[in-house]
Amino acid sequence: YDPKAELAPRDIVARAIDSELKASGDQFVYLDVRHLGLAKIKKLFPNIYSTCAAIDLDISEQMIPVVPAAHYSCGGVVVDSNGRTNILGLYALGEVACSGLHGANRLASNGLLEGLVFSRSVAKDALNHRERVRDQFREMDIKIPVWRELNTIAPDELGVLSHLWDEIKATMSNYVGIVRTDKRLNRALSRIVSIKYELDQFYWKYQVNQQIIEARNIAEVAHLTILCALARKESRGIHYTLDYPNRDEIAKDTIIR
Repeated sequence: YDPKAELAPRDIVARAIDSELKASGDQFVYLDVRHLGLAKIKKLFPNIYSTCAAIDLDISEQMIPVVPAAHYSCGGVVVDSNGRTNILGLYALGEVACSGLHGANRLASNGLLEGLVFSRSVAKDALNHRERVRDQFREMDIKIPVWRELNTIAPDELGVLSHLWDEIKATMSNYVGIVRTDKRLNRALSRIVSIKYELDQFYWKYQVNQQIIEARNIAEVAHLTILCALARKESRGIHYTLDYPNRDEIAKDTIIR
């Protein structure tokens, strides 16, 4: 798959694993680090070693079953250098934020900048401007209407919500994962639209609770992810589609306003 073998970029390794799993029908591939020896493994990978040991897997003697993870939102909410969004008092950092520091790929060093640098900037800015933000909120005099529960009924089928949640996860993993096609994306779109309709019935007919709100939110994010994936007719970074395997020379704006 790549002359660098297991040291290839993360997206290439993930697609290689995905390709092998689809061809074989297996649930995972094996990562073999046994040649390093126990002492070196403990020194280089103490957390992985202890995590595997907790499930009775000795990686100095056994291979590690692995599958690639899909990162759907690698930079979403646009922020400035202090982590501010365009909503007063709302900050974002980490994988949810689009700070301009990273490109289209999911690189291993993202967490260092986002976790160590941006978290400090966000905390410092929030503390320095809390009084200004508070005063601006007072000037805006926002009135949030009370939720009217008239004619709504207590949800007695909350188990259905967990099933819909599981269905969203399965749909996204199966059809909007590491390697995409328009056919798979359209199949996912059809199912997510149907799920969104079902969730809207819960939202307007039943008393609102955390489960309904969260399920509705993840369905909305899934819907936007699919629509954006269908709109991009190229492969760039972690967005890889078999229908358009090449990257355009000129990158199109990916910001939705």
